[in-house]
Amino acid sequence: MTLPLAGLRVLDLSRLLPGGYCTLVLADLGADVVKIEEPGRGDYVRWSSPYASTGESGPHLALNRGKRSVTLNLKSTAGADILRELAGAADVLVESFRPGVLDRLGVGYAALRTVNRRLVYAAISGYGATGPYVDKAGHDIDYLGYAGALSFSGTAQGGPWPPGLQIGDIAGGGLQALVAILVALRVCEATGEGQFCDVSMTDGVLSALSIHAGAFAASGVPPQPGRGWLNGGWACYGVYTCADGRAVAVGALEPQFFAALLEVLGVPELMDLHTDAARQYELRQRLTTTFVSRTRDEWLAAFDGVDACVAPVADLAEAFADPNARARGMVVETTLSDGSAFPVLGVVPRLSATPGRVGGPPSALGADTEAVLAEIGRTPAQVAGLRAEGVV
Repeated sequence: MTLPLAGLRVLDLSRLLPGGYCTLVLADLGADVVKIEEPGRGDYVRWSSPYASTGESGPHLALNRGKRSVTLNLKSTAGADILRELAGAADVLVESFRPGVLDRLGVGYAALRTVNRRLVYAAISGYGATGPYVDKAGHDIDYLGYAGALSFSGTAQGGPWPPGLQIGDIAGGGLQALVAILVALRVCEATGEGQFCDVSMTDGVLSALSIHAGAFAASGVPPQPGRGWLNGGWACYGVYTCADGRAVAVGALEPQFFAALLEVLGVPELMDLHTDAARQYELRQRLTTTFVSRTRDEWLAAFDGVDACVAPVADLAEAFADPNARARGMVVETTLSDGSAFPVLGVVPRLSATPGRVGGPPSALGADTEAVLAEIGRTPAQVAGLRAEGVV
């Protein structure tokens, strides 16, 4: 079966998570993703612990599966020339340098457009290619901070708290870049013209705050930690610790779900407190006392088959073993070069007619340099010369 993005050539100059996640999805869906990496060093995620039995980085094995690797010194004239040649035959380029870096090296969008007008060029940055923060450094927590998302994390008693998932990198960066690329490719089909995709992770986080922004526009009051319906202010939607120290997630927002919750808990008399703003502390205390009377798994057994929106707070080991994740192919057992098992996450999105596939282990640093450069006419002897000169 043909993969949906088969035939699409992507040059990935990005490092770490945002661009890597974007091109991971593209690779899973069939694109030929060629990572352009710094000779001798490569993408920093290659050296991120913990390490698998082969000595390779676990995060790197997961994030860069199915991609080829070419080393190229973009600071050299010959390296920049080679990138321009590669871009001439590519459909997409993804990069995550600070705005202006590749322009100064002569391989930014304006330069590459002269060799390939169809090129879709996605630049992922913290604050965008324009504006007063264009040169500012940052990481995920900074983008959440500027966008207002961090301000209402945590609880009314403590916070803000940094989230355990890199929301800015993934939702604000990687996924926004993916959408931009697919839209730009569709436009290119109609017009024959590629375009520059300016992906700001801070913009992406702000965009994700759509309902919060609407509430703020209507009330003039910014969201606060532990005060809203969905971040701890309402007892029917929250996390409760059980007798064994493990926890359940309760999302009984609607009256029918809350009634079912109280029935299993044996406290149906609390129904009138469901949306009583003045009594939420009292309700939470009653629910806290009730949940701590049994272990997590005892409560999960009691709620089995009951529509009360109760779920375990699973750790990743439990999530990997979850029967629904297994049944839907979201955990795939792969084998490393030494024969050891290495489970990886499955492919999203799920397409019925043209599904993607889990790619093989990522190439060693620069392992595909000779093969990829052969595609633009370089002989093995020429590649050897480039390597001796430190170009590749």
